[in-house]
Amino acid sequence: MKRNIFNTLSALIVALLCALCFNFAVSAADKAAAKDPLRGIPFSDPKKIFKMSDEWMKAPIKYESWAKGADIAVALDQQIYPALLPLIREYEKQNGLKIAVEEGTCGIAAGAVSKKTVDISGMCCPPGEVDRLPGLKYLNLGIGSLAILVNKDNPVENISTADLRNIFRGKVDKWSQLKTDKKAQDIEIKPIIRLHCKNRPGHWCLLLGSEDLFSPRAMDVGSIADMLTQVASVKGAVGYETLWMVEHNNKNSVLKALSIDGYSPYDNSALISGKYNIYRTFNITVWNAPNLINEKAAKLVDYIIKNLERIDKSYYIVPATELRKAGWKFDGNELVGEPF
Repeated sequence: MKRNIFNTLSALIVALLCALCFNFAVSAADKAAAKDPLRGIPFSDPKKIFKMSDEWMKAPIKYESWAKGADIAVALDQQIYPALLPLIREYEKQNGLKIAVEEGTCGIAAGAVSKKTVDISGMCCPPGEVDRLPGLKYLNLGIGSLAILVNKDNPVENISTADLRNIFRGKVDKWSQLKTDKKAQDIEIKPIIRLHCKNRPGHWCLLLGSEDLFSPRAMDVGSIADMLTQVASVKGAVGYETLWMVEHNNKNSVLKALSIDGYSPYDNSALISGKYNIYRTFNITVWNAPNLINEKAAKLVDYIIKNLERIDKSYYIVPATELRKAGWKFDGNELVGEPF
């Protein structure tokens, strides 16, 4: 009898513990989705490594012609390239190295890693599941606001998250229908979108979590230059891009960035605290698999991470050091979670 009671109690305790474990196992992504179902996930799971073939696993790093004879080969996206180049060249000179650096896009940088043609890569998006290759380590440089852009002639200065999403979902047709800003003109809204890096979290997904949520009437452009040109030239247009890209493409005189819920994309404290929560994530990678490690590349990456505060402020990158202080979640040196 006592044994039966003991067994029953044991079973109940085990069941209770399992239930508690299940509840605590709800992922951060699920919690975020429950809190804001229209917002996409900001990061992928760093524990999920994409499976590659045995042939790929055994293949060494093999430089392409542009990096022939180099000690280190680096492929960086178009915003990380100019931001990191001074540090890279400084390290190259100090250590008597030859470092080949290629400028491209996130896709080009990710492709170079997948083909094993570089030691280091850099992307302005968090890694997607297919980017998490065996033996590859991600390190965060920082984050930068993804600004909501309109023509400078547009009198609107501030917009609510709800109005912004309704615009890109096609639920609001005219600027005068906005609830946020009563100065808005009675002209047609023309959303401009660039749905790049669809298989990666973060970026525009933090505005609307899926391409299916965007209005079919939105104009989908293929490049950053097209985005900025369309927003600058089309009356009533609205789009998005980083603040540095606006300045780099000399569009400051014709474009302006809106505040969201009263918070400016120029306000780093709002970005760090999550009050302004649409942003790009800037990462670099380096190999840590025994058969792929380039010690010179690993030391260069260490040098970059130790000198993040020296990246020119004109690139509008809030360094990872500031994010750590504010409670953002890291797995090693990779940014994997928000503090809010």
